[in-house]
Amino acid sequence: MWKIPKLVLLDFDGVVVKGSNEAYFDCYHKALESVDAKLAPEIEHERILEGWGSGHVEQLTILLRERQELVNQAGKTWVACVDEPKFWENIELVPNADKAIHLIEQKMSVAIVSGSRKDHIEKLLSRFGIDGERMIFSSYDVADPSLRKPNPYTLRLALERFNCSSSEAIYVGDMPNDIVMARAAGIEPVVVLTGELDEKRAKEFGVSRIEQDLYSLAKKYVKST
Repeated sequence: MWKIPKLVLLDFDGVVVKGSNEAYFDCYHKALESVDAKLAPEIEHERILEGWGSGHVEQLTILLRERQELVNQAGKTWVACVDEPKFWENIELVPNADKAIHLIEQKMSVAIVSGSRKDHIEKLLSRFGIDGERMIFSSYDVADPSLRKPNPYTLRLALERFNCSSSEAIYVGDMPNDIVMARAAGIEPVVVLTGELDEKRAKEFGVSRIEQDLYSLAKKYVKST
């Protein structure tokens, strides 16, 4: 039987919704194109993962580390890209993610801790009919860039808000930086395979709790009670 946490903290992109990771990647690529900066695809991907969740300026600073003078101009393209209606077209709810959240909330508290903009998260929760009253902790909206993901600041805010110790919580994510952030906060990371990481790579990061999706995780917790 699994130990049931008091608090389940969820990353958003790749955990609750799918297609948004790819949409953000595409906007970073367009930002690079707008300043005529070309990177090999594998280097571009690696650098995006390196700064994932830290905010678009910090992300572009990593992508354009050889051309820092282009960051501001590229940033304008990125902001325009994520605000376009097309950005939202291919974002879908991960199958049964809404049911998973409902199941978990029968036994535990749930909150979203993400590097995405809070208004983006709220818009998508509303689109998919998920109760918008849930607490959202967005590191993107933290003024100090050094406290954004993968810094554990927003996870610690969530623990404090729910009066919960790190040993009483889990953090469910799909990205390498989700694992880094969880461990920095002393929280057990759980990886779901609906986003960036596959099972092999998750194991290479030393993660022992790996689930196909959020609904699979939720059903196990229900059976364990």
